Amino acid sequence: MVSAGHPLTARAGARMLELGGNAFDAGIAASVASFVCESALTSPAGGGFLIGHLHRAGVTILYDFFSNTPGRGYTGKKDSLEFFPIEINFIGTPQELYIGRGSVAVPATLAGLHEVYRRHATLPLERLLEPAIEYAEKGIELNRSQAEIIAILSPMLTLTEEGRSIYAPSGRVLKEGEVIKNPNLAETLRYLAEEGLDAFFRGYIKDAILKNFSPPRGLITEEDLREYCIAEREPLVVEYRDSYIYTNPPPSAGGLLIGFSLKLLEGYSPEKLGHNSTAYIRLLHSVMKTADRVKRDEDDPLREEFISACRRMVAGGNTTHISVIDEEGNAVGITTSVGIGCGHMIPGTGIMMNNMLGEDELNPDGFHRYPPGVRLQSVMAPTIIMDRDRRPLFVLGTGGSKRIRNTMVQAILNLLDFGFHPQKVVELARVHWDGQVLQLEEGIEPAVVDALEREGIGCNLWKRKHMYFGGVNVAGRSRAGFTAGADPRRGGSAIEVRRETA
Repeated sequence: MVSAGHPLTARAGARMLELGGNAFDAGIAASVASFVCESALTSPAGGGFLIGHLHRAGVTILYDFFSNTPGRGYTGKKDSLEFFPIEINFIGTPQELYIGRGSVAVPATLAGLHEVYRRHATLPLERLLEPAIEYAEKGIELNRSQAEIIAILSPMLTLTEEGRSIYAPSGRVLKEGEVIKNPNLAETLRYLAEEGLDAFFRGYIKDAILKNFSPPRGLITEEDLREYCIAEREPLVVEYRDSYIYTNPPPSAGGLLIGFSLKLLEGYSPEKLGHNSTAYIRLLHSVMKTADRVKRDEDDPLREEFISACRRMVAGGNTTHISVIDEEGNAVGITTSVGIGCGHMIPGTGIMMNNMLGEDELNPDGFHRYPPGVRLQSVMAPTIIMDRDRRPLFVLGTGGSKRIRNTMVQAILNLLDFGFHPQKVVELARVHWDGQVLQLEEGIEPAVVDALEREGIGCNLWKRKHMYFGGVNVAGRSRAGFTAGADPRRGGSAIEVRRETA
């Protein structure tokens, strides 16, 4: 089973399963395909995380290939950096985000996928990249979700001539139903299929990166590219109800705060309150506010005495995700991001560079404050839910920037406390505390909103389901067979592969 943010992303992964590949083959193929099908959300020049369970070995591992701060070996000033704000109308009101060559952190996604391929894949690399090459060369028809995302990010996507040639080839931004092509990316992927994914860090691609994103306008140095290393980590494991939650450990903050929120909720019975009832949303609101305070003030929020104290308190640039489970019992979750992109492509490659240094969420102490070589923090949290025998039940994850943590908590509650089918899990209305107002998605009853506001909780009821609330993709397996949920907010799709048996 493959669940992803675009039908063709899922189709690329499913094709590998049909060919006899495993979940890692499918995950790599789908991830590379997402660079074409979901190009406004992810890129080979971004960063991400992969959580994987290897059935035969009985182990679960987390690959951290998020971006590092650049500038190793550079001793000059930063006052000439190309770093400027751009206005993006993401949620109905303009938001100021920073792009430019000075917003680019060390690109790391292909370093991670190369290591995963080297260690776990079974099919030839050329085969894994075939779908993505085909999509980039022949073009794909823009669905509603991707057209909407491209329209929102068009000020960044059309900043340069190369960007305009892809996203506005006739002088206006492409719309739903029109075909988007990226022939330069197709050629780049052919090169990587022949030379290896790690060829991104050497040869002509490396030269193009250094020529265009190095000081004084950017901060990427040859030492940054040479010294970058992915990190293999033990997943954070949190026991919740009758399951084990395997998720992204520190230095990522997302998994830790998801675990903390679930441990708070373990002292209650959400299913008895009624899904999206006033009492249930009041509980979520309290947990979200408490987790926000913990994010700032507590180094180890999973200490039992701290959780007990917080229970008493409660009582009172863009991202995409892929989930795969195969018939052998391997499970893979991959979450990747390019931020919103820096506005500049690596010339001639069709690859947009990230703007991780321009995302305030990743730079809480201010922009360009960290020394070179520091792993940027992230709230991405690809997650595997295991049964009591440590067998994968569900793989899930989401995009959604600052909303990832709260979206994931609600999805896990929907799966484990309410027992909903994964497709219902991802379609139900969500809520998010943004620090000032409780954002409530279309589907929450107006009477519930009125009751919350009478209690002094500021609310904003949306008139539609929106990508602001994430894009959860779930793949699951039980004795009854495979199951999945693909989030329509970002055009998600799930495919079950049925192999012929002799």
